[in-house]
Amino acid sequence: MMNYSRKFIFIWLLLYPLALFPAQDAVEKSHSTSVAGMVQLLELETQLIDNLNRYADKLESKLKIVRSGIAEMSLKNAKAALSIEEYLSNPLIAFSLIRRMNRDWINWELYMDEPIGTKEIDFLQDHREFLPTSTDLEEASDGFELIQTTYGLNSTDMAKGLLNGKQYDARLSVLDMYAIGQYHYDQENYGASSDWLYLTIENHKQNPVGVPLQIDFSDVLLLYAEVLVKLNRYKDAVQVINVALKDKKFDAKLIRRRLEIETLIRNEPNIKPKPFNKSVGDFERGCRGEFPALTDAKLYCIYNTTSSPFLRLAPLKMELIGLDPYMVLYHDVISPNEIAELQEMAKPQLKRARVYNSTKNTDQLSKTRTAKLAWFLDTFNQLTERLNQRIMDMTNFVLNGSEMLQVMNYGLGGYYVKHFDYFNTTKGPHITQINGDRIATVLFYLNDVEQGGATVFPEIKKAVFPKRGSAIMWYNLKDDGEGNRDTLHAGCPVIVGSKWVCNKWIREREQIFRRPCLVRK
Repeated sequence: MMNYSRKFIFIWLLLYPLALFPAQDAVEKSHSTSVAGMVQLLELETQLIDNLNRYADKLESKLKIVRSGIAEMSLKNAKAALSIEEYLSNPLIAFSLIRRMNRDWINWELYMDEPIGTKEIDFLQDHREFLPTSTDLEEASDGFELIQTTYGLNSTDMAKGLLNGKQYDARLSVLDMYAIGQYHYDQENYGASSDWLYLTIENHKQNPVGVPLQIDFSDVLLLYAEVLVKLNRYKDAVQVINVALKDKKFDAKLIRRRLEIETLIRNEPNIKPKPFNKSVGDFERGCRGEFPALTDAKLYCIYNTTSSPFLRLAPLKMELIGLDPYMVLYHDVISPNEIAELQEMAKPQLKRARVYNSTKNTDQLSKTRTAKLAWFLDTFNQLTERLNQRIMDMTNFVLNGSEMLQVMNYGLGGYYVKHFDYFNTTKGPHITQINGDRIATVLFYLNDVEQGGATVFPEIKKAVFPKRGSAIMWYNLKDDGEGNRDTLHAGCPVIVGSKWVCNKWIREREQIFRRPCLVRK
């Protein structure tokens, strides 16, 4: 009976993540939350561009026919101008003119009215369901804003492609800047909105948006004026509206709004502009690389040969980076081939990450964790079995009862808000009460990240930046089994790059003979 119960618990554990993370709505794409997920979006754009090109080819073909007809008819018509009466006295010419006027222009009318590119239009309509939604755009704007605020980046520099001191061959369009300005206005981030709308106005003067994407410039100016009003900059707002009125002198909406703001000026003549500086905390400092380097006289690097008998034959390069909480960094612990295989396994299965809600005792989509992930059973294939064995070698823990391997890919501004990996056995999921809390976390970095993406521990002022093939491991619980609050950590936003990680959460119950003092009564 005992063996049957243990077997039942183990099977339940394998199925648990599938129940914990239910299937998502088919329409939910969350394009911006994974770079790998955006690959399909780029492929779709390529198809749409090709489709538009075919549409243009048909337009050009029709235009070529029209131009050819114009040239032929103009040649005949021009001959008549030399001597109209003599020209028309020829019966061949006279008959041809009457026939053309009776028949040909009817055919030209029909040809002009003939629809062009219906197949291409249908193609675009058939693919509209795969295009990003307004929610996708909002999430992308969230990520973009997070990059800017976390790393303290200047709006002008970002618009020009200068990110955190490095210039890239990319820049934002006028429409991009306008969308960011609108987003910040909707979020009531009026300081940031004023920056981006000002950039929209300045760049629009140099590179106005053409048909069919053009925007009403007075709408941009009016929104900028509204932002200035929110910042108590009433006089500046009136000047902006006056600029808009130069092109629309009799626009009732603009005139009325100017009168309203002038009334505000009279009623509040001494009002001071609102400041909009963002505070910088330990999270931001860690992400910016301002924490002390991971060096300490008490810490050291060794070849680990003791965690398991196998390591005597194949030791692992281990760097001790913390004692409380216990934290080590392994180097070159996963090979390039293994990384490539993991990524290929994960790409077709990537789904939007979810976060556990202790109040509702369920997992749900959250803006606090912007990434996509895939789960793999320990016995999924030889690679997962090999990685789990390596984790046991690294940690000297037993993995029975632990969660499955998780492979994750972050997208635009992808990050994970400050959190603890441990639950609380009285508040956590039911499976936590069966298999215990998360005693340790192992996090593999599957690639280098060009800029950003560090794992930050703000309470102990430590930051680990992704390095391909490395893995960080730390204990989440103290010796008495209580959660260690110094393990509070966060994933910094990715500025540039595609951050891939693989993690394993190890449960405490099976460690009874590995770390006995953790067992709760």
